[in-house]
Amino acid sequence: MSKPAEKFNQILDQILRPFDLSHDFGRKRAYEAAIDYARENLIDDPHCNDFLAAAAKRLGFAPISFDTLESRVKVPKNAWLDVWISDEDDEVAFTGTKEGLQYMIDLLTQLRDASDPEQHIHLDRGMLPMTENSANLVLFKEEESWFTGDGAEAQEFPQREIEPKQIYAIQFVHYPPEDLPITAHKLYRVLKVEEDDGVSVSVKEFPEGAQDRYCRVTFVSDNDEKFTYSFHLDDPAVNYFTHREILKLAMRSV
Repeated sequence: MSKPAEKFNQILDQILRPFDLSHDFGRKRAYEAAIDYARENLIDDPHCNDFLAAAAKRLGFAPISFDTLESRVKVPKNAWLDVWISDEDDEVAFTGTKEGLQYMIDLLTQLRDASDPEQHIHLDRGMLPMTENSANLVLFKEEESWFTGDGAEAQEFPQREIEPKQIYAIQFVHYPPEDLPITAHKLYRVLKVEEDDGVSVSVKEFPEGAQDRYCRVTFVSDNDEKFTYSFHLDDPAVNYFTHREILKLAMRSV
């Protein structure tokens, strides 16, 4: 057994100890605890997704992963970056130490070589190496057609075969709406789904999809409050689950 695997097994033993794993609800709570631990303590660890896979295998759930290129590059000592946006001159200043600029070069190299089109880089204010006064920075890689618009009319986003009324749970991939108290990759119980036009204030826009594919979802958030928000049925950043799919996930053998 490798050292990271042995270390992760020890951590999992500690995380799972308070939970009763003899029933589905206990295993679900234990899996969420493992995900929370990874998010809080392992997001910069290159073996973070290995830990999540080990937790999923032990508890009998489908593994999730944190799609963060940032976790593959260690922040070097003395690395600092700052993004300043001028309100008057429409100017952006990007400033870094030698180590900070090298860190950015390494991150961009990872982004350049990434084969998954969903991969991107998200650097937050106050999180190393970004300064407390920096603007948040998100970096994407796109094909030339994204800039030129060539072939845009011919592109059609695939529609999911799902009946809105059958949606039992919802999950947010990558970065969910900032105005909602929710966490990426976590499952949320859906209370009600209604048709929507996609033009309301509380909406996660998905311009690539058909306008008539929005729905208004009422669900229970992290603070146990009910929230109603509009999402697009074909948005790849949002996953929907039927009750049968949740049961199959929960009953998967350990």
